[in-house]
Amino acid sequence: MRKFTRVATLSLAVASASTAFAQPFKTPATLIEALYAPYLSNGDTSERDAFFSNGLTKLYEADAKKSQGEVGAIDFDPVINGQDWDIADLRVGKAEISAQSAVITVRFENFSVPVALRYSLVNEAGNWQVDDIESTEGETRWTLSEIFANAHY
Repeated sequence: MRKFTRVATLSLAVASASTAFAQPFKTPATLIEALYAPYLSNGDTSERDAFFSNGLTKLYEADAKKSQGEVGAIDFDPVINGQDWDIADLRVGKAEISAQSAVITVRFENFSVPVALRYSLVNEAGNWQVDDIESTEGETRWTLSEIFANAHY
């Protein structure tokens, strides 16, 4: 079983979340901690695009264009696997790094329901970014890139 580490520096991550957008994420764990910081503090989650790779950003932009102002392919927040949140017991796994890519698993409870998400990351010019998200457990499993690829407008 993979060992998961509790986000011990949560208060630091929350405090630095506002400045994190302008800074490169030097490690996969730093990226994930900064991504979840606003969710843990009931803060502003609208700056998520700062965490996404160029490729994932392009998928969101194409979806917005194709959906013509309507709800696009993604009708939920993939970072929490839902629309609302009450995140508890966030655990960030050890990143499996291979050259310019990494995979890291995040586990938490959202309204007391266990959630497990696998993040595929890429290193773009020294800055780790989310390139894809996959729900790996539960009744509904999905991969963000596949949702975009299979969208019908």
